[in-house]
Amino acid sequence: MGVSLVAPGRTSHRSSAAPTVHDVGPRASEWLPELEEVLLLTAVRTVRELAHDYDPQILLDERPRLFAREALHQRYDIGTWRSTYPEAITRYTLRYADHDPDRLDEREREKHDALKDDLTTIGTSRDALNSGLDMVEETIVPLLQQARPQPTITLVLDGPAWTAVVDERTAARALDTIALFSEVCDLRLVCSPRLREHLDRHHPEWCDDHLDLTRSRDGWGQTVPGETSERTRTEAWATISQFDPDGGRLTILEALSPDSDRTVHELKADPELALADGTIDRYVRELADEHGLVAIDSRPTSNHVTLTETGAAATALLGPDGRPHHPEQSRFTSDRTRTHHDSTSVVCRADRDEGSPTPTDDSTTADHTGDTAPSTHSSSASTIPESVPTAEEWLADTGTADDGYVQWLDGPDDRLDAWAMHERLRAGRRCAGVTVVDDPTQPFDDGEVSYISCFDDHAQVVVQWGGALPTLVRITNALLSEQMFETVLTPATVGDDLDALYDGTLDSAIDDILRLGAQVGWFSEDEHDYEGLRERFSAVRRRLLTELASLDRDDSDAWSTLCRDAHGLLASATQLYHASDIDLTIHIRVPDTATLQAGTQRYREFCDFFKHTVPKNAAYGVHSAYRLLYEQRVDKLKHRLSYAFDDDPTAELTASWVISGPTATTFREDIEAAIATNASDVRDAIQEGTRHGVGFEIPVVEGNSYAALRGVLDQQADRKGFILDPADRREIIRLATATLGTEPGRCSPYAFAEALLAIARARTPTATLSPTDVAYGLTQLPAERLMPTLPPTMQTVLKTLLVADDPLGRSTIIERADISTASYDRNINELAALGIVAPTGNGGHRKWQAWLIPWWSPLAGVDAPRTVDGDESTLARPSRWDDILYETTLNLGLDPKYELFAGQVDIDEVFVTLPRLSRWRGFFESHYGCGAASAIADSSDDRQSTDGSTHTSHSVEVGAHPAGRADQQQSLDDCS
Repeated sequence: MGVSLVAPGRTSHRSSAAPTVHDVGPRASEWLPELEEVLLLTAVRTVRELAHDYDPQILLDERPRLFAREALHQRYDIGTWRSTYPEAITRYTLRYADHDPDRLDEREREKHDALKDDLTTIGTSRDALNSGLDMVEETIVPLLQQARPQPTITLVLDGPAWTAVVDERTAARALDTIALFSEVCDLRLVCSPRLREHLDRHHPEWCDDHLDLTRSRDGWGQTVPGETSERTRTEAWATISQFDPDGGRLTILEALSPDSDRTVHELKADPELALADGTIDRYVRELADEHGLVAIDSRPTSNHVTLTETGAAATALLGPDGRPHHPEQSRFTSDRTRTHHDSTSVVCRADRDEGSPTPTDDSTTADHTGDTAPSTHSSSASTIPESVPTAEEWLADTGTADDGYVQWLDGPDDRLDAWAMHERLRAGRRCAGVTVVDDPTQPFDDGEVSYISCFDDHAQVVVQWGGALPTLVRITNALLSEQMFETVLTPATVGDDLDALYDGTLDSAIDDILRLGAQVGWFSEDEHDYEGLRERFSAVRRRLLTELASLDRDDSDAWSTLCRDAHGLLASATQLYHASDIDLTIHIRVPDTATLQAGTQRYREFCDFFKHTVPKNAAYGVHSAYRLLYEQRVDKLKHRLSYAFDDDPTAELTASWVISGPTATTFREDIEAAIATNASDVRDAIQEGTRHGVGFEIPVVEGNSYAALRGVLDQQADRKGFILDPADRREIIRLATATLGTEPGRCSPYAFAEALLAIARARTPTATLSPTDVAYGLTQLPAERLMPTLPPTMQTVLKTLLVADDPLGRSTIIERADISTASYDRNINELAALGIVAPTGNGGHRKWQAWLIPWWSPLAGVDAPRTVDGDESTLARPSRWDDILYETTLNLGLDPKYELFAGQVDIDEVFVTLPRLSRWRGFFESHYGCGAASAIADSSDDRQSTDGSTHTSHSVEVGAHPAGRADQQQSLDDCS
């Protein structure tokens, strides 16, 4: 908040888009009503949100009850004992804010006008409610302090009026009024240089206190780089690309920050610049006069240097090395606004509000849930450029392995940052075991590239399937890469003498624990400290990569040796992560699942990979479970750390696995069967019960199921501070599967998580997450994710309407969606028949609006179409799913046989008889919770235990059965 200057005729895009008050002169009473009318929208929105937090029933019933006094006055200190402002703004919000005054009857219109006049003349001294500027400070200001976001207003100063004022005390009162509103608004003053000089001369203290030069606009200072236009960035590049890369001009630019200003004296005293005083003077003046990159306030008391808009864009193009980078290689943030919703909505919707943490050398365990201010309602639409890549496109765009075999995972900045991409991927993992996820997966540009990520003590590795041995080596290479040692497996995590492992609780010598217990390989006397271990693992990792590159597949001995070494190194790596308390998930992407399954030998190799790899990565305390259960070699069995079993000797996996691809869930039974065959290889003595042994469970589950989606929802809701009502949980998952799924009751956990990440944090500890909140998040997804059973052009039309600020006409939709007129006619009519889009009259020209939740859905909470002026094709009042289905068939012109809907409707028969409806089946069933969607939701393939863990009937038991597990497993099988 504050005051910034905008030069006349050079208003930035952002400032020109803000509401504007013209002819702002030195008499505040003349322009104050117009400013307060502009701010009335924000005041109404804020009251609505505060009322929802206080008691949602107030908005539903349009009755203020005790809200005005108990909440606005007593809790938020709005108004005084003599002020009726809290009651007035509450009454206006509930009774009139959502109504067109021209449609009110005469009596109500008079009440509306009188109430609005009271609310927009505060501080003009007309009556008791509006007397004096103090009343503004006691009413409007504390209310706007609760607004999120706080408004941006442009004030166009009347230069001749200010310079001709007779009594400067009048002007001082007007400036005080501007300063007061700047406490709760971002005020942009359009002010000529001549008027600026006048204000400096006559009101110097006010200028020094309130004109923030670092926030000035267009020639007076810089703007936020993310808000600059493409033209500005291009101009900035054209200027700085001509500078000497090692010269003083770029050095001075790099020393200036868009967030603050500096004096020339400070620049001269900066030891980092290493430039002569005269050189700094010359370059600063040149950057200002010849290139327009900085603005100089030459007043003797200031001598400040600030970046102009072009200068701010130029500094954003400077890389860490201080050299300029082309705009296409840079990342700029953008204002992310929100989709249009009904004015009666009372939920908070926002852009992705989480932080964007980056792993550091010190720690990867910081809390990155984010504490940004919660967003509020907005009628603006999402403005994510179409050129911004989707998450899948970003992952697929690996570059080449020559640029790095291992790369840190990040995301398209205007859609997802590194932390959000980490969370998005994490949604695919359902359990500590193997999860298979159906998801459209684009092939990597270079399949040799691997991604790594680590936040909140959770590390992830992403590779593309390229055969058993190459995939195995790539995973190991990523886990033990230099990047992981530099950022995750640091001395602070592992310990200089490895003494930080296992939480630093080891009583025995660390080499015995790692070598004889955890069975970490390649661990000799030279590896008993951090540097030795790191160098040893790095050397082995590089050797495996070299051997893989030169391997002759026909040389079975060399292949087996390399495979054994790679398995051993992977098991050693996962034990190291486990000992460091870092949870590990390994993602294997299979872009073409059908081709993989079609090749018998390739598919057998794929299943065998998990058969041999997954069980090797398990631990029982500090012991390798594989060595305790599978090892047959006598010499290896003799060299083991002594151990003792507790009453329930259950081991745990040191890595979880996620397999994603278009039809990856078809792998589940085969992978489970393959792992089960390995379970029979446990030493005979343990199987026969003559020797004690540990046991553990390897779940093999699906990540698209209702239970999996429930887990994704619970995790994200908890992160954002929302309470989930059981009924809301079911409805949210129904909405997600209806919008994102290709079959009833199922959808991609990645897309679902991405939508949830776009929702704001809860504003109160008791806030609940509703389907309407999630509907906003879903609109932020790429068009191709919305109702994936629809044709791409129909998805594009739907997305275009969902993110539009206002209803759109035919030509606008065709232009924005980039489709033909025939495609428009076909798509708009079908979407209208389903009630997803609806027409609204506009002077005889039809325009369209869209909602993800059709009005007839039980999730919508409305009883009639949302638009006022429907037509004959409008669906009837909703009652049952078969009524809506029947009306839809008529609107689509399908003319079904009478018998199909005459008696009790068979939903299967309807979709078989009317195949044109088939792509909408999942949509109908999910919204109404009927058919296959209902069956899936009611019969989960897992059960949640009291301790929060998940046991599933789709699991492989390895080793000795823990006490009571066999009986429990039998009962689960009976339930399924």
